Amino acid sequence: MSLLLIVLSCKPGDTSKRVDSQKSKADSRNANASISNGTLPPRRERIWTDFEGRQAFAEAKTLIGFGPRPSGSDANKHLRQHLVDRLTRLGWQTSEQRLTEQAPDGREIEFCNIIARFPCYAASPQRVLIGAHFDTPATREFQDPGASDGGGNTAVLIELARTLVLDPELAGNIELVLIDGHAPFRELTLNDGLFGSRFYAQLLRVEHRAGNYRAAILLENLGGASLDYLPDSDPNLVSALKKAALVLGFTLEAANRSILADHTPFAQAGIPSIALLDANFPFLNTADDTLDRLDSDSLAKIGKLVLYFIAAERTTR
Repeated sequence: MSLLLIVLSCKPGDTSKRVDSQKSKADSRNANASISNGTLPPRRERIWTDFEGRQAFAEAKTLIGFGPRPSGSDANKHLRQHLVDRLTRLGWQTSEQRLTEQAPDGREIEFCNIIARFPCYAASPQRVLIGAHFDTPATREFQDPGASDGGGNTAVLIELARTLVLDPELAGNIELVLIDGHAPFRELTLNDGLFGSRFYAQLLRVEHRAGNYRAAILLENLGGASLDYLPDSDPNLVSALKKAALVLGFTLEAANRSILADHTPFAQAGIPSIALLDANFPFLNTADDTLDRLDSDSLAKIGKLVLYFIAAERTTR
């Protein structure tokens, strides 16, 4: 197993013309211009209202356009570069974690996590980690488009990145993690699959940095009809997010089963963690996990929930 850490410079600027609305571009550009001039924009007291579901849907459409994105594939590599470019244009500083594992057929597969921090404001000593995996399963029987699982969740994270730029103080408290290697080679176990999250969590534990995070929110398959959490999630996070959901006018329910997900390694490292997903999505890991199965309102719901939680948490610390 090997690791290569590459740090890219912070380049505040305007947002991608391909997917941003004019208002979104103007807001992000003005925020970054203020930072460049040595001033900070005021707090966005209701920043969750700035999250745009249609924007997240447009992001998902772009991501799905790369086709199936199994780890080690050319499509996965091209998508990674797109994500790095996208985050950099928004003003985030990115680094990469690379590791290799041997597949059952003997091939060496490289996985690459992308970590993004907003460097233009003094960071909190304890961050909230928000993560989403962007890979899709490597299947021979069918092509998995990964619209909800790898697409919708990653799109929400990118729209969170755009929205957080509007409040640099809040962004400085967040670490965004785009995770590779969620899908297993054969069957999801503690030793097969979750390669990127297991590697990062192990690194945090070995380097005694797990205490630098007060929470980890992992976004799994999203964009369908329901919004749930896995029952082994941290109870305090569950309580806080359920209360936030009620304020926003919907409910957050426990999934009817426990599964391994990317929150598991971070929880094992001692970080309070929760996994959010659509536990009843009928097209998961099928050829029918397509863009038309996603709903912009559902994407907005999860984005607003996460933003409400971190904004409320800031006022209570």
